[in-house]
Amino acid sequence: MAAKQEETLLSRCEIPIIDLAHIGTDVCPMKSVVRRIGQQLFTALSTKGLAVLVNHGIADEKLKSVYGDLDNFCALPEGCQAQYLRNPVSNHGYVRPGMDQFDNTKTELRHSFNITTLNAASMPAQEEVPEFTKHAVPLAQDLTKLSRALLQALAYALGVPPGTFLDCHSGMMQGDGRNPSIMRLLYYPPVPPEDEGPCCQSDVVHYTRCGAHADYGTFTLIAQDSEGGLGVKLNGSEKWQAVGHLPGAILVQTGEFLAAWTANLLPALVHRVVVPAGSYARARSRHCVAFFCHPDNDAVLPALPIRAAPVPAPPAFTPHPHLTLHHRLLNAAHHIQKRFKETYA
Repeated sequence: MAAKQEETLLSRCEIPIIDLAHIGTDVCPMKSVVRRIGQQLFTALSTKGLAVLVNHGIADEKLKSVYGDLDNFCALPEGCQAQYLRNPVSNHGYVRPGMDQFDNTKTELRHSFNITTLNAASMPAQEEVPEFTKHAVPLAQDLTKLSRALLQALAYALGVPPGTFLDCHSGMMQGDGRNPSIMRLLYYPPVPPEDEGPCCQSDVVHYTRCGAHADYGTFTLIAQDSEGGLGVKLNGSEKWQAVGHLPGAILVQTGEFLAAWTANLLPALVHRVVVPAGSYARARSRHCVAFFCHPDNDAVLPALPIRAAPVPAPPAFTPHPHLTLHHRLLNAAHHIQKRFKETYA
C-alpha cells in the first residue's frame, strides 16, 4: 500500500499560479503582459503573501547544476571551506551550520553560500569546485533579470511609473557594495537519527532546518527540489501549512521592506523549513536557491498611491523595530545590517 501523500497548499490549489510566458525581457518587456502579471502578483501577495511563477525561463538543469556544486563544496575539508567564510561587511561567502540561527530552541542543520558579487575571484577556486562559478554566475544573472521584470510588474500594479522600483534596485548583483541583494545556495543535510521518534532523554538534540522568520527585503524568489519541508503562515493565519512542490516553478513572497512600503497591503510572510517525517525522508538531503531582492542602500522610496485594502484585510502593520522611515527615506543599509546582526552568530 502506497504511503499517504502529505497535503500541501499546492495540492489543494491554494497558492496562485502566475504564468510569465510572453513577458519579454527586463530591458524590453511586453507592457500588456507585465500589467496583467502585476495585477495578478498584487492580488496574490495581498491575499496569500506568496505566489508560484511558471514559464519564467530558468531551466531546471541550471538549478540542479548549482545544487551539485554546493554538495561538492560542502564535501571539501573544513580548512578549505574556511577560506570562503562569510564576509560580515559584504555578506558574501560560506555560512556553516550554526553561524546563522532563527530558532534558538533547536539545532538548525543548514549549509549556505551567499553570493553578493559575481566576481570569479570571490567564488570557490576551480581546482576545488571546478564549475561553481560557471554555473552560479548565469543563474544569479537570470534571477536578477527575473526580479527586475517583477519590479516593473509591481510598479504598474501599485500605480507608479514602471522604472520607479528599478531605480531603487539598480545595484543588484553589481558587487560594488551599494545593494545588499543575495543569491543564497542552500543545502540541508540528512538529519541524525537520535532526533527521531519519542524520547524521554532530557539531553536529546532536536533539529530543524530553518527556524521561523520573515525575509528582510523587497521580495524573495525561491527555487527548491522536491524534498519538502517549507511551511508558511498565510496572511492573517497562525496555522503552519506545508507549501509543497511544483516541478520547475519558482515561489515569490513579500519581504519586510515591501510590507513597510505598502503599509502592509503586501504583508511579509513568516516561513520555516522543518525536518520531514519518516526515516526515509529524514535520511535525504534538501536543496534550495533563494534570491533576496533588496533595494539599494541609499534608496529614496517615493510615496505610493493609496489603494483600497484587499479583502480579506491584512492585520494591523507592526514594523520591525529597526525599519525606519524618515522623510520617505527608507534606510535599507541600516535595516539589513541590524537584521544580519540578529541572524548571524
